[in-house]
Amino acid sequence: MKKSLAALAVASLVLPALAQTNYYVAGDFNGWNAAGNLMTMTSPGIFQVSLTSISPGRHEFKVTDGTWGWNYPGANSWLYPDGSGNITITYDANAYSDGWSPTSQRIGLNVDPGSWTAAGDFEGWNNAAGNMTALGGGIYTYQVTTPGDHKWKAVVTGTWDSISLDNRSVATSDWNFTLGAFEVANLYVNAFAGTAKIEIVPEPSTFALLGVALAGLLCLRRRQ
Repeated sequence: MKKSLAALAVASLVLPALAQTNYYVAGDFNGWNAAGNLMTMTSPGIFQVSLTSISPGRHEFKVTDGTWGWNYPGANSWLYPDGSGNITITYDANAYSDGWSPTSQRIGLNVDPGSWTAAGDFEGWNNAAGNMTALGGGIYTYQVTTPGDHKWKAVVTGTWDSISLDNRSVATSDWNFTLGAFEVANLYVNAFAGTAKIEIVPEPSTFALLGVALAGLLCLRRRQ
């Protein structure tokens, strides 16, 4: 019964947000007006607004219901407009099972800050390393090879503006993962979609050893 009540309580927090038909963006660029910039629904569950001529540099914002009765995320989200002060913000209330997190309530931007760092215990939480490699399309990656328990988040290089398993904000959660002795972790961030993921796979040398062993087994069978 307690579990049912807890689930109901969580649902009561989430469903009002997802049931909204109108969403707004409030930020330092519009005086934190809860109904500052109305978002347009571009497809079911997906809302967008384009901002123009805002001052260059870093800005903070939230998605709201037009009041301060509901707003997301808890800690402010962030953006960096293009050189002309333009940027498009997307709020996606749909749920996904595509391997990327967060699995719902994604905040997307059409401008990539351009340099990302996988900040974690494996790098001494150095947010200025610029160690993620661009794969194109706003996606960056970094590989961890040290066995053990780890924590990480993807940050805009030189800042703590981050994307992690929970959202895009100034205070995302650390993402925990564990590596075995013969595993590597490929860490990813999608700067446009506001998502990240971890893929843990056998290290390449393990694949090579398995290949050698398989080849030896096949040769042995042929001789027999």
